[in-house]
Amino acid sequence: MIEKIIYAIKSFDIDSLKELLDDNKPYQDVSKARFIGKLEKKFNQARRNDCHSFDDVFFGICESCNKGCEGMTFLSNTGYYLDLFIETKDDINADDIYVCNKLTNFTELDKTMDLGFSFYKDEHVIFTPSSEYSLIEQQFELFKSQLKNTESPILYNKLVDWYSDYNYLTTTINRLGPFAGFDYKLYGKASSLISQFDNILKLKAKVEEATEALIDYHIAKTEREQLIWFYENKHNQYSTSHFDLTKGLPKDSIVTYNSSTLKLKIDISGYEYVLDYFQKIDTLRDNLMEKYKPLPKHFEQSETGRVEYSLENHLLLHNKHLDIIEKYRIRR
Repeated sequence: MIEKIIYAIKSFDIDSLKELLDDNKPYQDVSKARFIGKLEKKFNQARRNDCHSFDDVFFGICESCNKGCEGMTFLSNTGYYLDLFIETKDDINADDIYVCNKLTNFTELDKTMDLGFSFYKDEHVIFTPSSEYSLIEQQFELFKSQLKNTESPILYNKLVDWYSDYNYLTTTINRLGPFAGFDYKLYGKASSLISQFDNILKLKAKVEEATEALIDYHIAKTEREQLIWFYENKHNQYSTSHFDLTKGLPKDSIVTYNSSTLKLKIDISGYEYVLDYFQKIDTLRDNLMEKYKPLPKHFEQSETGRVEYSLENHLLLHNKHLDIIEKYRIRR
């Protein structure tokens, strides 16, 4: 049985694995279906780069979760590899299969592209949620449900007021921090959605700053003055991310916020100038980067043949505004 499982993995044969693995056993702490689903995604990742199977299997010693035990490396000639530990009590049946995160092989191998994978704790077959987890889950599901059914377009201030009703969800996720999303799928999803709303809420948070900055912007006439203005407001660059401004600021004040986790039509009446402020920062940066883009000689002079893509570096390459760069402590 183990030999057949090894051959199926080596051959990227998902259908055989579905037959060979036990429906009633967890693999890497998750259900058979979830385990095979993740494995299939990894095989498809390799297939997209014309790797359709592993070419050989090599053995090694686990230096981590099963220290001293023998694991195996599935390796393709193109460098794709998967380090696995197959647990067995009788050398016939596979009691468990999981990724080995620290496998030392008996021979040196060209392992370049890792197809290893992991699972969230809340994907495990045996998972008992804490009371905090359960409450976050309830609030997050309600949050998504109401968001899906919200009016479109929604008035900006109404959106802000509605979002404030989820204070427990937002404060708890922020308290847990981004690393909690590495362990729990729910926390990662909630954190991602909350970060999108934080970006939208910047329109209101930056009202006073935008008013003063726009006055200074219209006073700045020379390139030097404009560059100084940019650095004074650099902390707000990229604030237009996910706002669809391909045709500029809409005359009806209705903008679309579109990201992988959130899509909303928002009536930003009264806050247009804040978005205009954000856009001016990004436009100024992009225009200066285009003006001082690297020349062929800059790539030739680079040891790697590449040039860092940043306004600061572009200015340095052209020996422009060095005193301003130094003043804002961004000299490379």
